[in-house]
Amino acid sequence: MVRLILPLAALALAACSSEPAAEQESADDFATRIGQSGEGAQLDPSQPDPDAPNTANDAPPAGADLTQLAQLGDIGGVNLGPREGGCTLMVGNEEMLIAAGMRDKALPGKAVVRVGNSLTMVDADVGGLDAIKAGTTFNGEGFTITVAPAAGEQQSRPANVTVRDASGKTQSYSGKWICA
Repeated sequence: MVRLILPLAALALAACSSEPAAEQESADDFATRIGQSGEGAQLDPSQPDPDAPNTANDAPPAGADLTQLAQLGDIGGVNLGPREGGCTLMVGNEEMLIAAGMRDKALPGKAVVRVGNSLTMVDADVGGLDAIKAGTTFNGEGFTITVAPAAGEQQSRPANVTVRDASGKTQSYSGKWICA
């Protein structure tokens, strides 16, 4: 019986080795095969585009609804200028605005928001870091953002935020104004 199995095993191995080697599938071929080729892939408009640059523009993208703030996402390349502190607007678990300023009350602060899937810089009114912490208005090209935190000196306070575009359309947000 052993004499019969050994020759059959050798034939089986020979048959396997005579098949042509399968070509290695490329990443693009694999993506196409599983339906993830990127062409026609739809991004969730409520989430930041992971491929969008993480730098901010002075002007929002053309045609964007300037009253619709989105989660900031990666802001590693954003330059808020010199700063001695700042505040973050949190709506739920999402960062919607980050502001910074100097203690000098003669200087305005800066902030960054995401509108139209693009990071956009906005300027605070003069008043420095104290004005930012107390609540201020940020001005961008074609829109304003007014932050009104609850009274007090706590590091984290409830806040109401109103975004108004040049045509008068408004959108309100409620969250936490967290300052350091």
